[in-house]
Amino acid sequence: MTSSLAAWFNRFPEGWWGYHWAPPRPMSAVELIGTPAIDARLMATLWAVVSRRRSVMLSSEAPQAGKTTALSALVDFLPEDTTGIFVRGWWEEYDWLDEIPAGTGYLLINEMSDHLPIYVWGRAARGALVLAGKGWGLGATMHADSLPEALATFREELGATDADLAGLTIYLQYSAYATPAGMYRRVEEAWHLRLDDAGALAPVRLGAIEGARSPSLTGAQRLPSPPMLPGDGGRSARPFVHDPDAYAVLAASLGLRADALEAELDDRSAFLEDLALRGVCDPPSVAAAIRSYAGR
Repeated sequence: MTSSLAAWFNRFPEGWWGYHWAPPRPMSAVELIGTPAIDARLMATLWAVVSRRRSVMLSSEAPQAGKTTALSALVDFLPEDTTGIFVRGWWEEYDWLDEIPAGTGYLLINEMSDHLPIYVWGRAARGALVLAGKGWGLGATMHADSLPEALATFREELGATDADLAGLTIYLQYSAYATPAGMYRRVEEAWHLRLDDAGALAPVRLGAIEGARSPSLTGAQRLPSPPMLPGDGGRSARPFVHDPDAYAVLAASLGLRADALEAELDDRSAFLEDLALRGVCDPPSVAAAIRSYAGR
């Protein structure tokens, strides 16, 4: 491992990579948009959101979807003056709130679940959602097969309110499973969570893969590895279709005009794609390039 990659890894605490005996190979945002998992526009959307210290939740029912890999890459998008707060376990007291100025901290949770003691659940998970609803940035992953399932879990098991859930600005729904041709991993839906004028949660779907989603995999996260399906039904090659009207809603939530957000996403997408063309792909090099991005 090179010294620069070792330094990149050292940003994350022990246990960040979950149950793996050794950390998986990290991937940068540039490398990720070179896979079927996520396209450049959606990655640019995540960049626009995370650079404003807004929250993201990455979800998949099955393991090994690449959620933690993606979340680790998103850390590069945070402003340099951000204080990363790694929340672990069930009993986080949040006693650092008086020490970190509002608007400078960003909570990072490698998984919200009760599967391992180092994962975040119970009072700690509830506290993280409350803070997200109050404007604190939160980047996290969880196990769920759809947005309704995720919302029901947070409401029924953690007592989350609509205001709490609206703090999760972006929700990504992954599907992951093995096929004879190889592993399928892809964001199949992207949602923007926000409150309507009456104060009720009113998610809007930013986009989805063309055609139907993958089959439901409820319960698959309890397997030691993703389930095996006969094929992906051509989903790896299908485009991810973005909804301009939904992006206009996201723009308003970010305090932007729709055309301003579109211009920003075009610029960020082009920047990432240019890095790929120039061979700037490994995580430390991409992190340095993002730090130098003029429009950041």
